[in-house]
Amino acid sequence: MKTAFDAAIERFPALRSPGAMLAANCALEWYELTPADAEVMFTADCVYQNRCDQGTLVVGPAEIYKLLDVYRSMCERFEGVLLNILEADGVVLLEREEITHLKDGRSFCLPVMDSFVIRDGKIASFREYWDLALLTQHLDGTATGDEATEAFEQYKSEA
Repeated sequence: MKTAFDAAIERFPALRSPGAMLAANCALEWYELTPADAEVMFTADCVYQNRCDQGTLVVGPAEIYKLLDVYRSMCERFEGVLLNILEADGVVLLEREEITHLKDGRSFCLPVMDSFVIRDGKIASFREYWDLALLTQHLDGTATGDEATEAFEQYKSEA
């Protein structure tokens, strides 16, 4: 079965660079990340920051894994869709959509912008930008529409 990362490689030639591949793999496949993967993917001093509310900032592979695990614990599954990617001088900017399927059966699509700094073949900085109000509305059930289902079906038909 083709993964989101496999589909992205076919669509975006920029993903042939090691830094862009690493960043895209992190962003699109983080739901499958293990503690061992985090150790290989992130530098020991890697900084992860959720910039949507100038909030969460953690340092190091183990802490990044723990933070992502909190979100994973709410989800049944996750699909990442790469929309755009740009790499220059060790910096990778990645625009994507996260299609999240919650354990209660609801799903939603959240636009995300990521910034990665690559150092010595590993991620040294990972910052995410998304709309906290939109995420909150989806999680508390006040958002309207069925955006996730529509986006997911369109993505699957293009893959």
